[in-house]
Amino acid sequence: MKPRLKLLVAAVVAAGTVTGVAAAASSPSVVTGSTSAAHSTSVVLHGAVNPNGRSTTYFFQWGLTTAYGAVTTTRSAGAGTKSVAVQRTATGLIPGTRYHYRLVATNGSGQSVGADHTFKTAGHPPPAVATGPATGVSSTTATVTGVVNPNGADTTYEFQFGLTTAYGMQTTAATLAAGSTPVSVSQTLTGLTPGTVFHYRIVALHGSTVVSPGIDQVFMTHPSPRPKAGITVRTKPGTDRSRPYSFTTSGSVNRRNIPGTFACNGTITVKYFSGRKRIGTFLIPLAGNCTFSGKNTFRKLPRAGRVNGQVHLTMQIRYGGNGYLAPVSARPEHITLG
Repeated sequence: MKPRLKLLVAAVVAAGTVTGVAAAASSPSVVTGSTSAAHSTSVVLHGAVNPNGRSTTYFFQWGLTTAYGAVTTTRSAGAGTKSVAVQRTATGLIPGTRYHYRLVATNGSGQSVGADHTFKTAGHPPPAVATGPATGVSSTTATVTGVVNPNGADTTYEFQFGLTTAYGMQTTAATLAAGSTPVSVSQTLTGLTPGTVFHYRIVALHGSTVVSPGIDQVFMTHPSPRPKAGITVRTKPGTDRSRPYSFTTSGSVNRRNIPGTFACNGTITVKYFSGRKRIGTFLIPLAGNCTFSGKNTFRKLPRAGRVNGQVHLTMQIRYGGNGYLAPVSARPEHITLG
């Protein structure tokens, strides 16, 4: 190469203008920073982003676990090659609660995620609540129950109730002193419509903004009058000649359009008679679908009514009813032992 040409190439390289030699841009570099201005429902999240030469955007993720679930709005970090400080405010937070957060930045070369950090909001955690069962249900009243943990602050609570999960009615608010121990509470609802399904839940509050609702529960007031249940029964076999003598009594109770959750409970009572003498009683629980089935075994022949090595028994079968269905008896069944 001629001396003049060598000098020209050297000058161009020194100036960094040879095509294809310029440094390539890369995905952004991010650092999750600290927090500031931590209040009961908001906090400022900090971090740093280096765009590494490409137009870059960033946002913060936060949530109660490392699954996060909430994000800030996206903002630009520019297209420079130096780290820039960034911040966003997370709002709508729960007081006295620990959160996870991290910084995320994206440019045309890819996405970068900062390390997970945590912070805790100021104030007391919201009251903890659990909706309990309804007790003392009648045709026009019911006592609704629940549990409230004030979690360190004076707490008011009430029960919401109604025909749907929109509720629409509530009990008079009551107050619990600040504490950290769960407290069982209850209130009685009156003037209810018979034979009606009601939704209800407990709600507890710190002040007027920190609200903790319990899960929805239901109860049904007793019909007035109670409809008489229908009952179908069959006992097999009709005759058992070999000891031990076993018989299975099965059937179902007609719930008369009452939801099975309420109607399908109670007991079937089976009484065995030889003539007029009762020789045994057998109880069968009603299943959740209003069916029943029970097996009863006689180890030996009863002495009462034995004729030619056989005993003929009459079975009286009765459903005892509950708050939603009136008791009812089935037609007698007949079986033979031996």
